[in-house]
Amino acid sequence: MTTAVTIPTHGGTGGATAVAARARQVVKAYGSGETRVVALDSVDVDIARGRFTAIMGPSGSGKSTLMHCLAGLDTVTGGQIFLDETEITGLKDKKLTQLRRDRIGFIFQAFNLLPTLSAIENITLPMDIAGRRPDADWLRRVVDTVGLSERLGHRPNELSGGQQQRVAVARALAARP
Repeated sequence: MTTAVTIPTHGGTGGATAVAARARQVVKAYGSGETRVVALDSVDVDIARGRFTAIMGPSGSGKSTLMHCLAGLDTVTGGQIFLDETEITGLKDKKLTQLRRDRIGFIFQAFNLLPTLSAIENITLPMDIAGRRPDADWLRRVVDTVGLSERLGHRPNELSGGQQQRVAVARALAARP
């Protein structure tokens, strides 16, 4: 996948840049020799802060690989990944884990809710693991916004698919990534 997308760096929130994440000459290859598959081939992309961005392409074109690399869930074979002005390529595992926990909100396709926890426990789990208390006002606002106020004590199997997805959205937003 060879792609170049440029977003202007004016406006936005925070710092001198409106770019939340960027990739420079990113290569991601799996395997070696004859079985080597290049999923990303010299990709340059800027993801604008405060905007919706769609990454589109046919199956197998590297969309998920790019997202995993941008989020620090997968390492790159070559190139650089930045979150704000922090280069994440080459960060040690502990620093990368802390960065993902504190600065990135994930919503996985399969939601990844823990079945033994209530909706509110699933929402606050990343902060609980980090030893941080949620901001009560912000948490209430997030829960109200996604329409889960009446379902916080329910476990995932007691929620509809849409409600489970909203729990995952609330979990991604609760720590203000």
